[in-house]
Amino acid sequence: MRHALQVFKWLFMLAAVAGLAFFVYAVVKINRPATTTSQPADFEIKAGATTKQVAADLESQGIISRGFLFDMYIRFQGAENKLQAGLYSLDSNMTITKIVGILTQGEVKGSGERFTVIEGWRIEEIALSLEAKAFLKKEEFTEAVSKPSADLAAEFEFLETRAAHKSLEGFLFPDTYILKQGMSADEIARKMLQNFDAKFSQDLREEIAKQNRKLYDVLILASLVEREVGRNVARGTTLSQADRERIAEERRVVAGIFLNRLRIGMALESDASISYITGRRGPRATFEEIKIDSPYNTYKYRGLPPTPIANPSLDAIKAAINPADTDYLFFVTAPDGTAYFGKTLDEHIRNRQRYLE
Repeated sequence: MRHALQVFKWLFMLAAVAGLAFFVYAVVKINRPATTTSQPADFEIKAGATTKQVAADLESQGIISRGFLFDMYIRFQGAENKLQAGLYSLDSNMTITKIVGILTQGEVKGSGERFTVIEGWRIEEIALSLEAKAFLKKEEFTEAVSKPSADLAAEFEFLETRAAHKSLEGFLFPDTYILKQGMSADEIARKMLQNFDAKFSQDLREEIAKQNRKLYDVLILASLVEREVGRNVARGTTLSQADRERIAEERRVVAGIFLNRLRIGMALESDASISYITGRRGPRATFEEIKIDSPYNTYKYRGLPPTPIANPSLDAIKAAINPADTDYLFFVTAPDGTAYFGKTLDEHIRNRQRYLE
């Protein structure tokens, strides 16, 4: 009996020490900002959003470092029901206590309009949508991101990885933004670059460095994967979790196929690269198109194209960083967007006959 009491006593003491250590850790983290430098960001709380959803969104945008601490703190304060929907101006150098105060007191930034950059859109497609929603003329945005100002280029360290004098293609992160009428093209581009900086985590950057690869090359590969693999569904249709998982795996395999081809000096032969030249959204390049003399013609020229051909999603970027280890060298994309793979030219021909003809 005495032994059992001693064990219980020690367990109680260990639990107390662990609890105290966690309490100290939580207090320190709650009162320490995610970054010491200013990284401003617009943050939207949608009507009906739960505390956990808000915490997860804050963490994914890089505004806080630990979503569970935000969730824990706001519950400790009994403020779960005090979060107010709206658009807020936050900064990653704010502490969780400061952010909770802003969000519960309704210090909203003001109204704005939602604008969505679709995954895989090119600069021209973003510009056309901005013009259609009357934010600015498409030429204004195209010029601003095709020849970014020195100030904009200097503001983001990751832009140093791009080829000299190249556009921001590949860095305009696909997401939904809150924009205001009258914003300049530079201001809109800056929001997209800030989002890229927040979503492209340090872990991903370190993994690229560990592989001795260049970030820009990863983005080029990711843009090819993005435009090659997906699902052709009606606008507004939500994909199931199972579909998203299948697409993610197909993207990893296609990234592996492209890298296999690069290793053996085989042409990438990406129809998506041909579409970038022509602007045509057809599913496959025509015989005449693959004869076009352009550095983006991956049928004619081996290696990666000189720049990204679109603005890839985070999933496509992750696929390019962590491709599947595969023996496949070929793939076809069926009309519904599903990818099918082959190890030999004969298998590839059979897949084309089965799914494309």
